Amino acid sequence: MNKQLLTAILLGGAVAMAGYTIWGQAAPKEKPHIKEESLVTMEATVTAINQKTREVTLQNEAGESVTFIAGDQVRNLAQVKVGDKLSVDYMEAVEIEVLGPKEAEVGAADAAAVGRAEPGEKPAGAAIRETTVVLVIEAIDKEMQTVTLKGPAGISKTVKVRNPDNLNKAAVGDKVRVTYTEGLAVSVTEK
Repeated sequence: MNKQLLTAILLGGAVAMAGYTIWGQAAPKEKPHIKEESLVTMEATVTAINQKTREVTLQNEAGESVTFIAGDQVRNLAQVKVGDKLSVDYMEAVEIEVLGPKEAEVGAADAAAVGRAEPGEKPAGAAIRETTVVLVIEAIDKEMQTVTLKGPAGISKTVKVRNPDNLNKAAVGDKVRVTYTEGLAVSVTEK
């Protein structure tokens, strides 16, 4: 499972599962629906490895080192050699979408997916997790630029919005679907 495939799984899963949104900009006359996401890539070099104890030492581009024990879930550790490169992609996304009062039920849900290298390949893996919560708008205060949301557990919270114009596009009783997605892809390539 190469890095491009892992990144495609990670980003494809994010697109399929969600995106990252905060009440920002929305098209005119539409309910607010915004996405924000970020992707961070880090690389490190294997500087030491003990196959018997599964202890691996990595050094990042800044020269900092970290040593850890690769657990049994790390398949194909025998394929890793000193000098191999480890690449880590971390993605997180949030989407906030205002819906009409009958478009969704208040509630919460989690979903997750994982994948890893086939036997004999360099170690690699990807995991993605998504949490979705649907809340109801209890109050809108245009002067204070806040909205009060009530969650599935019956707890209410008042939050300040980023774009006050969006308060004109929402109404008390509307639902707000918040989706948080995070993913991690790790791959080892030869030096």
